[in-house]
Parts: sequence; C-alpha cells; structure tokens
Amino acid sequence: MLKTLDKSVKIDKTFTKEIRVGIVRTQYHESLNKHLEKHAVETLLAHGVKKENITTMIAPGSWEIPLIAKTAAESRKYDALIAFGIIVKGDTYHFEMIANEVARALMTISLEYAVPVGFEVLAVFDKKQALARASDDNKNKGIEAATAILSALKTIHTIRA
Repeated sequence: MLKTLDKSVKIDKTFTKEIRVGIVRTQYHESLNKHLEKHAVETLLAHGVKKENITTMIAPGSWEIPLIAKTAAESRKYDALIAFGIIVKGDTYHFEMIANEVARALMTISLEYAVPVGFEVLAVFDKKQALARASDDNKNKGIEAATAILSALKTIHTIRA
C-alpha cells in the first residue's frame, strides 16, 4: 500500500465512492507504466474510489493514447481519465512531435468532453528520469495523477452544485 498520501487533498469518500476512472497506459516501457498505474490505483482506492470503478485500457504506444482516451470520453462511462506513457528522447525530432501532439490532444479531449485527464505521459531525456518518476515512493507520478483528477472532480462538482 502507499507509504504517503497527499494530505493537502481532502476528498470526502462519500463523493468518491461512485467515481469511475479510466486509465490509459501504454505497452511500451510497460513495467514503468504499470508501476505508475499501481500507485494511481492505490491512491484512488485510498481516497474511496471502488476497485470495480477503475478500468485500465492498453495503448500500444503514447501516440495511440489520445484515440483511446477520446473513445473512452465519448462513451461517457468515465468521470475522469488518467494517461500513462513514457517517451524517451532519441536522436531525432520524433520525441518532440509525439510529446507535444499527445499533450495537445489530451487537453482537447478534456475540454471537449468536460472530463479531467490526469496527464502523466512522461517526456524524458533518458530512462533514469523515467525511473525517478515511476519510483516506489511518494514522488511517483501515478499518485500525482490520481490526486489531480480527484481534486478536479471535486471542484467541478462544487461548481455544478
């Protein structure tokens, strides 16, 4: 279980018990992405989201995340989405193209469907940076993604109430 939860986030478990979260993660750099997912799921569960309300969808790589996320958002089955991918810089401009377009597309999906998207498609310069962000401590970006979507959902709920 998690060693540290973000204590600054106060989420009422009666609010979170019906929240449905879709996680889109890539097969590429699979072990790191699974580690990000694990910490996100632990955080969601610790905040009262039911295990059966968390669904993982697999994308082959980061480029495919937006299409799967858009399909999930269109289905209206999820109150929030979390995207996990790792893009490691190589010798060409390909890194920038993928990272920028995935970020842009996920923001568009979030705004178009009014669905918070936890964005942890990590654009890193080397695998060491990815390992640090998918670590087994409270710096794991899966925790940050889960906490962010819960906070966003709470704020949206307050606005709409």
